[in-house]
Amino acid sequence: MERRAKLTEIDIVRGIAILGVLMVHSTSFATVDMKEASVYGVYNFLNIFSKIGTTSFILLSSFVLFYNYYPQPLTVQRFKKFYRNRLLYIVVPYLIFSAVYFLLRWYQNGFAWEISEMWPSFWSKVWRGQAYTHLYFVFISIQLYLLFPILLLLMKRFKWLAASAVFVGVALQWAFFLYNREYWQVTNRGSWSPTYFGQYFLGAWLGIYFDRIKSWLIIAKENITKSKVTVWIVLWAAWLASGIAYVNIFYNARLHGTRYSNALYDGLWDIYTMLTPLVLIQVAFLIGGRMTSSFWVGRLRHLGIVSFGVYLFHPLVLLVYRKYPLTSGGTMVHHAWYAGGFLCALIISWIVVTALSRLTGWSWLLFGSVPAQLKSAGEAKRPTEPTTSSPSASA
Repeated sequence: MERRAKLTEIDIVRGIAILGVLMVHSTSFATVDMKEASVYGVYNFLNIFSKIGTTSFILLSSFVLFYNYYPQPLTVQRFKKFYRNRLLYIVVPYLIFSAVYFLLRWYQNGFAWEISEMWPSFWSKVWRGQAYTHLYFVFISIQLYLLFPILLLLMKRFKWLAASAVFVGVALQWAFFLYNREYWQVTNRGSWSPTYFGQYFLGAWLGIYFDRIKSWLIIAKENITKSKVTVWIVLWAAWLASGIAYVNIFYNARLHGTRYSNALYDGLWDIYTMLTPLVLIQVAFLIGGRMTSSFWVGRLRHLGIVSFGVYLFHPLVLLVYRKYPLTSGGTMVHHAWYAGGFLCALIISWIVVTALSRLTGWSWLLFGSVPAQLKSAGEAKRPTEPTTSSPSASA
């Protein structure tokens, strides 16, 4: 069976998503330390409105997997290759970076360097995705990769399940929320995959039916009808309204101590983070045709290609940067310091991941399939390269 067309625009969405991750992490200290600043609302906005990274990556990963695999016949060999690639390109980098961050934190905390104490602690954190604050995302991804073949088989077997995937995903997600609150009380709920079933199942539905629904999603001259324009307006209005409301409740809670129910936080987060990737896909297709003609669009796609490596590496940059906090200076100097953290995390991580991926033969151990994706993207610019191949399955 012929593979579906490659969607290079997905790399642009990844690029925007990783910018969101960097913004959240680089403003996290400011949301605590800058409460007296007149522009605290700006820091809160940047920190909360940018919370699109993890959920967007999860949705994109699901979208790409189902987009590629759903039309294909299911064979043992195909699944063997699937799991082999995830072991090499996801699990191995996860273990290596978990070890790096674990050792750094062990050193920072001044613990004794005793293997008998370190080894159990390390594996305890690895099995919970807690070797460092950002590694929970990779831990979630591994869980979802384990679930993928089962969900794929079920959706191919039961067409009604594929058609109603969004409703099923949201129902399972909220059942987990409610049962966890009332009975299970699982700690670190965000480290477990059911928390993201709404986004994951939405990605599956988009991947399965993309050829049918893309004219309703993609904003283009040839797709313009009254009903489709109405859908686009409603989508953007709902996205902005949910995002602004989500920002507002955090602003009131952080600055004024206002209390809201967990259901409100979860509800606004769910709506906002499920709509955001749809909006980003629209933006990506709007500007995607300029990937080779526009420097900035091309760089955004490149950032998306290396996003997994940047995600894993950037906390190291912030860790070093924050070793030298400001001890004096006016408000503008402090604003510049926080901006510098974002720029350093972005630029240094981007350069390191790109350089190691291009100049070494072992960088896949750290950054997974990033080196192969960079090579593929470079070859795709040649006119003799075929234009139909599957999108990257990494996210």
